[in-house]
Amino acid sequence: MLKFNAHLGFQFNEVPFLQRIEAAAAAGFRAVEFPSPYEFDASLLADHLAQYALPLIQFAAPSGVTKGIAALQGKEEEFRAGLVQAASYAKVLACSDVHIMSGITTQDEAALIFGSNLEYAVKYFEDQGLRPLIEVISSKEMPSYYMSDFSRAQQVLETFPSVGLILDLYHAQLLTRDAADVLARFYDRTVHVQIADYPGRHEPGTGSINFAALFAALEQRGYPGWIGCEYRPSGSTAASLDWIKQLRT
Repeated sequence: MLKFNAHLGFQFNEVPFLQRIEAAAAAGFRAVEFPSPYEFDASLLADHLAQYALPLIQFAAPSGVTKGIAALQGKEEEFRAGLVQAASYAKVLACSDVHIMSGITTQDEAALIFGSNLEYAVKYFEDQGLRPLIEVISSKEMPSYYMSDFSRAQQVLETFPSVGLILDLYHAQLLTRDAADVLARFYDRTVHVQIADYPGRHEPGTGSINFAALFAALEQRGYPGWIGCEYRPSGSTAASLDWIKQLRT
């Protein structure tokens, strides 16, 4: 059976952040994800997660205002300091997967900088017992984001065997118009799946993506990971969960 986790950056925004953990548990979710835990003390977050028995699936290394700094020139020391902070949070939050966001940049040196920083992150995280993740994010959704196409992701994954892929099926559909093909091509390196319908980036059933086929493909392959609900609810979060209730019946 497929496992769906709440994304607390997108869902349950009707309440303050810490209350979203309780709201996710009350809605039936058994895990959560959120990109930036650094606004809170790690022990406070760990206590809240433990109170509701919700493991944290993945989070991002510090990303600044540019949605990441791994591909930005002149940010190398800040990037390395961010890895130390991320590792500290990862240990307290019992979460071994950390997303390395490339950042928004048009610099010609971005590919070289990103490769060098990611090589450092891979070695550092290996020593810390952590796994770095990358994600392809469409430049239509986030203009000038460096890691914005699957050919770049393929190069990274071929270069660094220990790097995992967050496969966001919304971005896959937005970029290629064929999320199913992207899933088939990148399944072996995918460690986490995220979903939102296209267009609109709302809950499944509000757009044109054939989620029944995608979920069937994941089940057929025996996908063991979580599927993060990284969508903008079209109404209240509670009202946006009818699709998952139907899957569970």
